[in-house]
Amino acid sequence: MNNIWGFLLQTLSLSLTAVLLLAVKWLLVDKLSPRWQYGVWSILALRALIPAGTARSLLPALPLWLETWKGMAERSLNSAYSAVYQPIHLDHVFPVLSGRPASLTDWLLVLYAAGVVLSLAWYLLSYLRLRLLLARGTPAGPELQEQLARVGERYGLKPCRAVQVRGLPSAFVCGMVRPVLAVPDGEGVDDKVLLHELLHLNHLDALQSLGWAFLRSLHWCNPFLWYAFDRVGNDMESLCDQRVLERLEGEERREYGKILLSMANDRYPRAPGTTSLSNGGKNIARRIAAIVRFKKYPRGMALVSVCAVVVLASPALWGTAAAYGFSDFSPGPIKELDRAMAMARINRCTTLAGALDTYAKGLIEANGIYIAAASPLSRHQELEAEMRYSVESEGWVAYHLDRGPWLDGMDKNGGYTIYDITPAGDGRFHAWLEFPVSYFLAESGEGVAKDGNGETLRGSVLVPVYIWQEDGWVVEEAGERICSYRGYGQTQYYGDAIPWLRELTAQTQWGTVTIQNRTVYTIDNQTQTDSFFGWTSFSLTPRVDAQFKEALTWVHYSYSCLENTVGHQPQTSIGIMVAELDDPDQEVEFPQEYLGGYGGGSSSDGFSWDSLLIGGGDQNYEVAGGSGDYAHDLENNPAPLHPAYRVRLFWDGEMVEELTLTEEDAL
Repeated sequence: MNNIWGFLLQTLSLSLTAVLLLAVKWLLVDKLSPRWQYGVWSILALRALIPAGTARSLLPALPLWLETWKGMAERSLNSAYSAVYQPIHLDHVFPVLSGRPASLTDWLLVLYAAGVVLSLAWYLLSYLRLRLLLARGTPAGPELQEQLARVGERYGLKPCRAVQVRGLPSAFVCGMVRPVLAVPDGEGVDDKVLLHELLHLNHLDALQSLGWAFLRSLHWCNPFLWYAFDRVGNDMESLCDQRVLERLEGEERREYGKILLSMANDRYPRAPGTTSLSNGGKNIARRIAAIVRFKKYPRGMALVSVCAVVVLASPALWGTAAAYGFSDFSPGPIKELDRAMAMARINRCTTLAGALDTYAKGLIEANGIYIAAASPLSRHQELEAEMRYSVESEGWVAYHLDRGPWLDGMDKNGGYTIYDITPAGDGRFHAWLEFPVSYFLAESGEGVAKDGNGETLRGSVLVPVYIWQEDGWVVEEAGERICSYRGYGQTQYYGDAIPWLRELTAQTQWGTVTIQNRTVYTIDNQTQTDSFFGWTSFSLTPRVDAQFKEALTWVHYSYSCLENTVGHQPQTSIGIMVAELDDPDQEVEFPQEYLGGYGGGSSSDGFSWDSLLIGGGDQNYEVAGGSGDYAHDLENNPAPLHPAYRVRLFWDGEMVEELTLTEEDAL
């Protein structure tokens, strides 16, 4: 984390997880054994080490709240560690200072980082002081050594080196690499106390206590988490009690409880990397209550416990649903703009299709928040300034953003179309967005444009865009928009106003062959508006994680010739047959359809054909047709084009030439 906002997101997310776990443990206090009471804390440990995300949240919209507050606070500051239009982002959970502090929020991060260092130093000093105390102790005598060996052998536990230290209130294990068992000097130690500490040793509890102390240091300024970590320590001791009781019988268990009661007023402060039978009067009271419940847990609760941990792990570690709704994308009054822009910073587009969908709907709805969600963060200040201006000077709602030229007459229910996604270098893709337009404004600015017959000009607007990954997928317009005018009754066919994606051509003695490609991408934006009649309409809600439903690779082919150059008489026919190839050397078995006369067709196995009757005269003739091939499962990749096409040319139904067009024939 490199700013104080990242720490707040992390520590508050961890606090919400602790609240959830404490609530579940309270509800199941008499159902979960100490083994599972402590085991569920593993979720807290993982949550503490996994950087908090902004796309999802456990319960409330915490990431959105913090991002909103950050934007409002940092607008009046000149911070070195955080910026208004850079969203909260955590790569790790450790504080990092990236320069000299320059604002209040910067100094708060410095204060937090200093607290982490001091907390760790205090724990280290406590451990070193304890090691020095043990170094002054005396090695365990033969009697204690024999007792340790006997307890270890009886319960199958490996003992460690022991020392006797004057003034110790209870025995404990200290250290991880070369552990030492410290016992009070001059006092007898019960076998059950030694069993407790050897169980700590064999289950590496000293190492676990060190890990919990490290997490406590990372959250030294969060008192609620200190309480949660205290509960963790108590549950660790309760688990060790459970393991002791599992090895004792009858009267020995009652005696063990009396030993704990005798330490109820002990105040021994345990350092990290150590264990102790005693951990405070209130905590020992809880442990006695757990001892009373020993072996009274319902059957089958082990399976229930596993299920509970699995169910809790997913929302605690990765959150539930998105912490915000699309209502935040369309603020009304200006006071809601900060929250909406915060959402646009953190709710980034996760797919290429999602970026195109969100940007296109931003143009359709004239919604600057949609456009910001699909735009580079470097544009957010400019976009927000324009939206604020639209409210203050023009009286529009806070999200309003001018669509730009040609789009005022847009038909919202017509949606949009995506054409020709192609690599453009440096990780970018180029594409075209097409929007149907019901009318164009006249160049004079008065009324709408009309054709020579007085009919309103309609058509479409084609917007060239670049798409690339930068804090999610983003979109930026790549040049001048193109207007495609059509009069009443005229139709458009597959983006005829833009250049073909690929054009292959070959000149032969029998004429000219041309094959042109275009890709048309579909995102499922239909939503049902009437369940009885099954009516659907275009959904104007952005889908930042949209996937392409399918892509149509359109092939347009043509064969043109000058009749008198090939010596045929009038009223003959010409024809063309095209096969799509996955490899230029691929063998092809053409169908045997007769290509005389007039007409054409296509087959599902990649063949298309067309033919034309031609008359006399010194003129050009052309036969043309087209076919489409659908691609699926595109994810963030453009639809593939066939690398080659096999073409046969026909005169009067007889083949006169066969040729292969590849990328080398591209114009």
